[in-house]
Amino acid sequence: MLRRIVVMIFGYLIAAGVGAVFLIVSALFDPATRELGLASVMTGLFAAFDQALIDGDPADALGAVGFVIWAVIIATCAAPLAIAALIGEAAGVRSLVWYSGACGLLAGASPWIARAAKGLERSQAMTDAEGRLALLFFLTGALTGAIYWLIAGPGPKRAPVEDLTSSP
Repeated sequence: MLRRIVVMIFGYLIAAGVGAVFLIVSALFDPATRELGLASVMTGLFAAFDQALIDGDPADALGAVGFVIWAVIIATCAAPLAIAALIGEAAGVRSLVWYSGACGLLAGASPWIARAAKGLERSQAMTDAEGRLALLFFLTGALTGAIYWLIAGPGPKRAPVEDLTSSP
C-alpha cells in the first residue's frame, strides 16, 4: 500500500510537471494562442507595472504575473489530474482512456467551470480564440493523464495462485 502511494505521488508530480512544460511550449508554438497570450500578458504586465509605479513596489507586478501563470497551470495540469487520479484509485480504474480522457475533459472545461463557479454571464458562449485555448487545455490534460497512467496506472502483475486443494 505504501509503495502504491509513493508511485502515485511520483507519477502525479512528473505528469503535472511535464504537462506544465507542454502547456507553455505549445502555447508559444501556436500562432493564435501566442498572439492572444502575448497580448493578454503584455496588457497585464503594463497594467501591473503602472500600478507598481503608482504604489512604488515593482515586486507586486512580477508576483501578479507569476500568480496568473501558476493559476493556469493548476487549473489545466494539477487539478484535473488530481481529480481523475483520486476517482480512478477509489474506483480501481487502471485504464489509459480513463486517465487521459478525464484529465483532458476537465482541463478543457476548466475555463467554463471557473466562469460558472463565479456566476459570470458568458459561461455558455465560446469565441474562436477560446475554442483554441480549450483545445490546448484538453491536449495538455490528455497528455498529463497519459503520463500519469504510464507511471502509476498499471498495477503490479501478480502470478496466478495455484489451487493446492485439487489433486493431479
